[in-house]
Amino acid sequence: MTLLSIGDLAQDFALRRQTATLTREMARLTGEVSTGQTTDVARQLGGQLGPLAEIERALTLTEAQSGAARLAAVDAALMQGALERVQDEAQTLAARALSVGAGAGAAPPALLATEARAALHAMIGALNGASAGRALFAGDRSDAAPLAPAETLLADLRMALGGRSDIAAIDAALDDFFDAPGGGFETAIYRGGTGHVAEVALGAGESVALRIRADDPALRAQLRTTALAALVDDAALALDRADRQALAETLGERLLAGQDGVTGLRARLGSAEARIAQAETRIGAERSALTLARNDLVSVDVFASASALEGVQFQLETLYTLTARTARLNLAAFLS
Repeated sequence: MTLLSIGDLAQDFALRRQTATLTREMARLTGEVSTGQTTDVARQLGGQLGPLAEIERALTLTEAQSGAARLAAVDAALMQGALERVQDEAQTLAARALSVGAGAGAAPPALLATEARAALHAMIGALNGASAGRALFAGDRSDAAPLAPAETLLADLRMALGGRSDIAAIDAALDDFFDAPGGGFETAIYRGGTGHVAEVALGAGESVALRIRADDPALRAQLRTTALAALVDDAALALDRADRQALAETLGERLLAGQDGVTGLRARLGSAEARIAQAETRIGAERSALTLARNDLVSVDVFASASALEGVQFQLETLYTLTARTARLNLAAFLS
């Protein structure tokens, strides 16, 4: 009988190669058992990677759309909160303005002016709000706050209204300052862009626009009335006490009337929020469906992988045993 044998060095090399092969196989099977997915996608799909690549591309797109929708939802919520603050401040100030009068217990104009200055600061602060470094009410120029500080607005108004001795003249000066093209508000107070921020793509051909600027007529009207209330006791207005009281009452009525415009902005924003929420739901469903489809392509039979893993472990243990026995062979042991 012919015996075939290999040398010690060749035998050691063969054992090392077999050990490495079994170790790699065990690592692959361990990964499949722990994740339920194949570690060799090309072999799993027989080299047909096109469907998986298409699913991966769609998943990447939905992730981008989901991120955009989340950011838009945050922006919309912050804008809604800012508009609510403007409304609340106007509501409170209107009640104070309507209480100014000559009767017993009536609030003095000086108290209205103090509260109006605080309200103006709060309104401007709310409209200057930002998200992720982007001013929310600045239109297409979101790198800076859209409104100048309240002190700047009041200082400019004092100059514009200086010496006005009746309410009609004051209103005319306010029209020029706030509403006329090239007026003080447009040139010195509003510092945002004149264009609108870009729409946010939500997928499926849908998009949403959060296009409310701090120079919107409804917001401008409330700022105008609040700023004038802050100057109702100012020496820049050449009005007697009776005229100041009458002006305060008029301002209260204007603040209440201006609430409808802000409510309209909030309703428009609420509609956008609803569309964003619907898009988030749709995107989430699409992502779940795509994830399931991807899992169907790359998933493995965990029980089969576990059985194969046990087999590989047994082979590796046997190989270790043989290696250990081979390592103990020597001439003395052979001759004994």
